[in-house]
Amino acid sequence: MGSEDKDTSSVVGSDAPKRETWGKSVEFVLSCIGYSVGLGNIWRWPYLCYENGGGAFLIPYWFMVIAIGLPMFYLELVFGQFASLGVTKIWKIAPFWKGIGFAMCIVSALNCIYYNLIVAYTIYFLFKSFAAKLPWADCKNSWNSDMCLPSSANITEFYNPDLFNGYPLCDASKGITIACTPQSVLRSSTLEFWENHVLGLSDGLDNFGTPQLHLVIALFVAWILVAGCLVKGIQSTGKVVYFTATFPYLVLTILLVRGVTLPGATDGLKFLFTPTWSRLAEAKVWSSAASQVFYSLGSGFGGLLTMASYNKFNNNSQRDAVIVGLMDTFTSFYGGLVIFSILGFMAHERGVAVNQVASSGSGLAFIAYPEAVARMPQVPPLWSCLFFFMLMVLGIDSMFTTLETIITAFMDEMPRFRKWKLHMTIGLCVVLFLLGLPMTCNGGQYLLTLLNEYAAGLSLLFISLFEVIVICWVYGFRRFFRDIKSMLGAEPNYYWRICWMGLTPITILFVIIFSCVQYEAPTYGKYNYTTGGIALGWLSLMASVICIPIYMIFRFCRSYDGNILKTLKRINTSTDDWGPALEEDKEKRRRLDVPDDDPEDVSEDNSTNSSGSSPSNVSDRSSIIVPEKEQIEAITDTVYDDSIARSNPAVNYALRLKSLESTF
Repeated sequence: MGSEDKDTSSVVGSDAPKRETWGKSVEFVLSCIGYSVGLGNIWRWPYLCYENGGGAFLIPYWFMVIAIGLPMFYLELVFGQFASLGVTKIWKIAPFWKGIGFAMCIVSALNCIYYNLIVAYTIYFLFKSFAAKLPWADCKNSWNSDMCLPSSANITEFYNPDLFNGYPLCDASKGITIACTPQSVLRSSTLEFWENHVLGLSDGLDNFGTPQLHLVIALFVAWILVAGCLVKGIQSTGKVVYFTATFPYLVLTILLVRGVTLPGATDGLKFLFTPTWSRLAEAKVWSSAASQVFYSLGSGFGGLLTMASYNKFNNNSQRDAVIVGLMDTFTSFYGGLVIFSILGFMAHERGVAVNQVASSGSGLAFIAYPEAVARMPQVPPLWSCLFFFMLMVLGIDSMFTTLETIITAFMDEMPRFRKWKLHMTIGLCVVLFLLGLPMTCNGGQYLLTLLNEYAAGLSLLFISLFEVIVICWVYGFRRFFRDIKSMLGAEPNYYWRICWMGLTPITILFVIIFSCVQYEAPTYGKYNYTTGGIALGWLSLMASVICIPIYMIFRFCRSYDGNILKTLKRINTSTDDWGPALEEDKEKRRRLDVPDDDPEDVSEDNSTNSSGSSPSNVSDRSSIIVPEKEQIEAITDTVYDDSIARSNPAVNYALRLKSLESTF
């Protein structure tokens, strides 16, 4: 039954521009790849794997991909494609839960704020790569310490008592064991370039410092690039992704070939593939795997819903989901091979274990990758330019959709403002740029780590849990399956059904509970966050999730008619205008609700009589008023309305009789 609270905000004048669509289906697939395959694969996946025990991380990661990642990815694609609406307007499916859409917008905005700063890092590294010699390749700079070890040299070159405060390096094989410098205290020139120069890293949040000019400029350039690519809307984005989604694989392949040929690379790969079984009992390993699956594939942010909403109604979204999901997982693993081969080489050079070679954290990729390009046999600056250009492309490609999610949501809520989309895009970029300025300070990296841990961690799990429950259990999985059939010609197979109806929400709930029970405060290297810092992280998490209960209260108070149960039932029912955007697609969906079986077969949706109660037995038709033949003709000559059939058993029964009559 359609909700009485029909959403009228979509009714606009003729001057409202029509919604855009993808030029070609391949543009949608490439955009999904560009959105999913980003810095999360090259930057976040390796450091999560590094700090969660290497091989021990792979087991929960693959499980989360199968149980949560692919099912949620496909669910959001078909959900957005069916309704052709943004993340807020699409909750016509169950208006009581519209807060989920607002939560998606908030988490996307928070992600944009810190994610584009990472893009700014890549821009600054790219700028510094245009030099005869890479500035992080040696220790002859103002930011280097006495313990600096050049990235472009072998450690055996430094057995010199004049170095390292007059003490040689310790080496038991050479009998140098006392009055020497332990290799473990050395700091690579790449690490010092990153922490001392790029970040100007302070000793914690309490010493936050001031914005650094070079990072402010880089962040400004990053936002200009993002805004420039979005000003023409989804059509321009579709053209850009032909390059942005394919170029990174060429650069990664070059770096992998170089990485595996370095001495010690096998030690890093062993760390990646050899699990420490005891780590599997830690909640953090499982929650990190789940959050990475969401962060990388993009579920919970609303970006997939937004992109799919520009699809044609009959696009094969199941094929697209499998292709993009597997490509994303493959890229994470591929990037991990590059990172860990280089980490193995760095550990070999310094004589330490792989898990001690670098401080884990968001900067790991900005230490290991520059180390690799500094060791390229010929023209290291050229390789560095290619690599950081690739990172920049990956980051901006993901930013397209994340920002488009927020813009589309606003445009769907206020259709008349679509003609001002250019101004809206520029204005939003300016606001998010200003909000990102605090992270350009000396202590900004600690703030970025907090947002990464909290704003894009548990919040995505909560949002996705509510999303799958509302679609499959509030709206109804049978209706949802028929929605899919109207688009693809067949209902989803048993893998998708099992996941959506039980495995996926149960797994998400398990991870949330497990993470809360075994909660551990985040760290950055050796820095432990204060109580105030942790509270700030929880606030960033709640900023998005709190939208769900707040809107529920608002919607209930607005719709309350004196009867609590009736009000709740009405606002949890899809609105009258819920469904496909085009009339021919709506008709196709309606036909699936017309019963073509025996009239004694009462479906799930038609089992409620006009008084709101269900007949005890479908054969008991005493509660159903059977119309006369003339009434049947009159009813069935009208346009079929699925909401009428669900609310009036008499009409439903008439349609069944008419169907049987035409058959014989």
